[in-house]
Amino acid sequence: MSAKRLATFRDKMLQAEDLMFERNGCTIFSGVNFHLNEGELLLLQGINGCGKSTLLRILTSLMRPHQGFVNSYGENIHTNRYEYLRNITFIGHQLALKSALSPLDNLCWAASSSKERQYVFQAMDEMGLSAVSRLPCYRLSAGQLKRVALTRLFLSNAKLWLLDEPFAALDFSGVSIIEKLIERHLSQNGSVLMTSHQDLSLLNIRKIDMSIWCR
Repeated sequence: MSAKRLATFRDKMLQAEDLMFERNGCTIFSGVNFHLNEGELLLLQGINGCGKSTLLRILTSLMRPHQGFVNSYGENIHTNRYEYLRNITFIGHQLALKSALSPLDNLCWAASSSKERQYVFQAMDEMGLSAVSRLPCYRLSAGQLKRVALTRLFLSNAKLWLLDEPFAALDFSGVSIIEKLIERHLSQNGSVLMTSHQDLSLLNIRKIDMSIWCR
């Protein structure tokens, strides 16, 4: 790799290079190339089954591609995986909530530091969850559970957010809260890569249609 090309990689929050993934002998996507800069929002779109969620899991380092690589600031995300994971927040379809615990207990348990735990009540209030903060999660609606999971964004110090359909199950007010939170994160030089089928009011979205890589 040339020095000029390597220097370009080092400037990127994320750089996906020639990714290919197979399932049961069938190619799901191939030739995936894109980058994500600091302060940028990248929206992955495409029909169901084109591999959007799989690609996000590859970007989290939870899965490996069958070909290609993912760099963060010029370093493969698997080289120093622990450090990379400290710098990302991933919210997928599985919300990672204990149904017997309350939203408050779930969020305090997930908080990585005492400083984050201090802001749990404030974050829940901003997400409109104060009234249900001590109820067991199994009593909450799908929209309320999604709000609980997304409250982790208020508590996150990670520069990179990877969000799989973050607006699914949310009502209008919930969507508005998350859009404002994303805008604030971007203004602080954070980056967001997400999937969504919804029309968004966010500005300066860079969109990629994954159908160009599907097989």
